[in-house]
Amino acid sequence: MKKIYLLLTAAFLLCLPYTTTMAQVLYKAKEKKKSEENRSFFKHEVGFSIGVFPTIGFFNFGGGWAFTGDPMFKHTDYLERDNGMYENMYCLGSYSFSYNYRFNPEHSIGASLSWVGKHIDTYWIYGGKIPFATYTEPDTVNGSGWKHYFTLQVNYRQTYYRKNDKISLYWGIAAGITLCVIDKDILPKETHYTLFGPVSNTKYRFAPAMQLNVLGMELGGKNVFLTELGIGTQGILKIGYRYKF
Repeated sequence: MKKIYLLLTAAFLLCLPYTTTMAQVLYKAKEKKKSEENRSFFKHEVGFSIGVFPTIGFFNFGGGWAFTGDPMFKHTDYLERDNGMYENMYCLGSYSFSYNYRFNPEHSIGASLSWVGKHIDTYWIYGGKIPFATYTEPDTVNGSGWKHYFTLQVNYRQTYYRKNDKISLYWGIAAGITLCVIDKDILPKETHYTLFGPVSNTKYRFAPAMQLNVLGMELGGKNVFLTELGIGTQGILKIGYRYKF
């Protein structure tokens, strides 16, 4: 039995240098691969995306809510007013241009500029404040125009899964400011008050902006097609294209 222990000990001592060497080789190979990946990734990227159901306009800097009454998560809707008017609206979605800089294959920061357009027809209901059910004559268009939402945001993105540099998963967050420009034909003649606060007849309005991308996926290497799921100024669901260089 003693001889067996001696033989096993000798075999272990003989194999130890080989085992240590193999571990070092594997570690160096892994580090080399990681280093090559870090050297080969694209540092810059520009992109364009389209989003549906954007959520814009929360609070207005300097007096009331910026976009009170604008429906969220809808592309068509109407809003009734207390003065016998109502508005028909349709939204074109969100269109965004972006630039990102990658520090490494995992982390990147950048900026984006997006536009959302809402077309509004303001109707005057015959009879003023008479209850809607009593209207007998056709409604007439009082004004027609656009609300333009221009949003500038900075963003951070983390890529947590990569496969063959062709498929990647990521999440991200962006924050900034929205400028709302309203056509004069659809501006209220005077400031009026709603449940959420005053709505003024100011042509230009500002509000904070935010976008949270819960899950994003990229397909491709240098030319990338993307889809994102989130909530905020750029929409709940986005599709787009990125070019990396």
